[in-house]
Amino acid sequence: MGKHLRFLFALVACGGAAFAQSIPDLSAYKTPQTKLKRLVTICDSLTLHEQHAALHAAAQYGIRITPPADLKRLAYFHYRLGYALETTSKSDSCFRMHEKSLEYAKKARDTRQTVLTLNRLLFLYNNVAGYKGKADASLKEALAMIDTLRNPMDKIELYSSVQNYYSTRGEYEKQVRYLLESIEFKKKLITEGKVKDREYVVSDLMNLGELYIELQQGENGVRYSKEARGYMVSNTDYRNHYYKDMTDAYLLLKQPAMARTYYDSLSAMLEPGNIQPRRRSNKIAADLGFTDYYLNINQPDSAAIYIRRASQLAEKWAPDYLLSQVRYMQGSVYYAQGRYQEALPILVESEDMIRDFGQQMYVALLQSIARCYAAAGDWKKAYAYYDKYAPMRDSLYLESSRKSIADAEALYQNKEKQREIQIKNLQIDEAQKQRIWLISGLAFVSLSLVLLGIIYRNKRRTAALLDEKNRQLNQLIAELEEANRTKAKLFGIISHDLRSPINQVYQFLKLQQLNPDLLNHAQKQQLSEKIQTATGSLLETMEDLLLWSKTQMNQFQPSIEIVRLAQVTDQCLGLLHLNIEARQLTIEQRIPQEVLVETDPYYLQTILRNLLQNAVKAADEQSMVRLDWQEAQRELYIENSGPAFTQAQYESTLAHADKQSSLSGLGLRLVDELSTKSGLAVRFENPADGVTRTVIKFM
Repeated sequence: MGKHLRFLFALVACGGAAFAQSIPDLSAYKTPQTKLKRLVTICDSLTLHEQHAALHAAAQYGIRITPPADLKRLAYFHYRLGYALETTSKSDSCFRMHEKSLEYAKKARDTRQTVLTLNRLLFLYNNVAGYKGKADASLKEALAMIDTLRNPMDKIELYSSVQNYYSTRGEYEKQVRYLLESIEFKKKLITEGKVKDREYVVSDLMNLGELYIELQQGENGVRYSKEARGYMVSNTDYRNHYYKDMTDAYLLLKQPAMARTYYDSLSAMLEPGNIQPRRRSNKIAADLGFTDYYLNINQPDSAAIYIRRASQLAEKWAPDYLLSQVRYMQGSVYYAQGRYQEALPILVESEDMIRDFGQQMYVALLQSIARCYAAAGDWKKAYAYYDKYAPMRDSLYLESSRKSIADAEALYQNKEKQREIQIKNLQIDEAQKQRIWLISGLAFVSLSLVLLGIIYRNKRRTAALLDEKNRQLNQLIAELEEANRTKAKLFGIISHDLRSPINQVYQFLKLQQLNPDLLNHAQKQQLSEKIQTATGSLLETMEDLLLWSKTQMNQFQPSIEIVRLAQVTDQCLGLLHLNIEARQLTIEQRIPQEVLVETDPYYLQTILRNLLQNAVKAADEQSMVRLDWQEAQRELYIENSGPAFTQAQYESTLAHADKQSSLSGLGLRLVDELSTKSGLAVRFENPADGVTRTVIKFM
């Protein structure tokens, strides 16, 4: 992370745990096979719920009662026992159990268990110091096995440990290749539903985030860690590790306030009753991260706060490799504070372990010890450590110099190549001058050909332009013909269907003029009402016809505004008052006054008037026409008795509209066109025999 610290992070946890657990009660199962089968189920459940102590006892019991010939179950129980031991400091026992599991799985030809155990061993070997040889051997075995596997799940298992191997070796290109293949494969399986567990891809995404953190790319570290968080469901270990990664990433981005947010979440997971060592390992690592951050910005007092917290946990929970890092960082803090006498024993004690963490860290440690002895006045030991420090420092300088020389050589070679390119460019220029005279001889011929080509191209453009104009003219002619057909149809409707209502009004007026004395007052009043009714009907018909004719124009657009629905229905019922009285109908209106809708008020009035007029005409005499509002569905109901009118009849009327030359069905056509333009939907239902319900759906 910084010059003071390089984490060797692994999920192998620190500390010890007591395994004094009782074995599962299998007395209800009579045969050995049923007992073993039940014990496997118990171990799977204990693993899922992270009950490592109970898993240790159950797996040991399983090994004792499994027959020697049952190689598959021996492999399984040894694997579970090794997994339980991963939460302790007993790494040798853990490895031994996994190695036995791999041996049994191979003998049993159990491919799945072989992959699981090899995957686990490769991961553990690679993340615990002192097992490099075994890690390399396991890698070769895994690479040889990957291409032979048919089960995609098995391949993904090995991808994970292979990329982790390359990660700890610093071979990032190979790591990223296997890591990305695994991530894409897992996402695809989750998307296709072949894998139900969304957390299946979490570990790879977290590894990718940690890779970017190690490469000092904090933004990408945050990005992939957050993506991993999106796939987490219930695994608290993943969440604990996520808090640790986000803490490291934000420290790398020099945002300690954000880092402390995730650090606090990490600390909150250390419940007093929870003895899982891996959570305390992550907490110790986070404390070391803050310690290193504050040392790098020369704030040793702030660093001392976090190294004190790390030391308190490490004394009880940290294994040797992590405890040595805590000691080293504690000595570094004392050194930065000028407390040389306190720093010396701690730094000297951590020398053996730090030597394995890399030459750069070891050189920094030797320099710190030498300076501490010098500050304490012990020049003999100071010189001794300086003698160890100087050649290693020179070795680092030599390596850096070799890289500088290699870079300089590469730069020199690039300059030589540039000179060669310049010489070749001069040669090319000379050859081009020689070609100029040859080219000029062909220039006149080429010019002539170009002119001919231009003339031909212009002719083609002119022909294409004429074709386009002809196409536009044909389109205008077609539109004009369509307009003429619409006009002819419109005048045909006017001539055929307006003649009858006008003639009726004329006859009423003529009768009143020629025989005024033959009629008494009541008859005159009745005739006047009939004339008024006929005139109103004629006016409505003309208005519908005018609106319908406008719908045939492209510019006929609605004006949407907020309308009080009850007010519109009252207006429409007022226009139909005489018709309603003539048929002795009862109107039941249950539309609240506060109901507001968004539509064109004139469109809505025309739609409602036509639909109400149809309902009044179709209703049985002395029956009821009901208007109702359903707020939940935003629907207006108009319901009447009489001959049923169905949705199929409505659609048939609209389908044959263009074939009709009169106003027959004009009202329904007008309803359809106006409702479509204003965003309404009209349908017809028949809730009972002889009942028609018209439904207007408001959006």
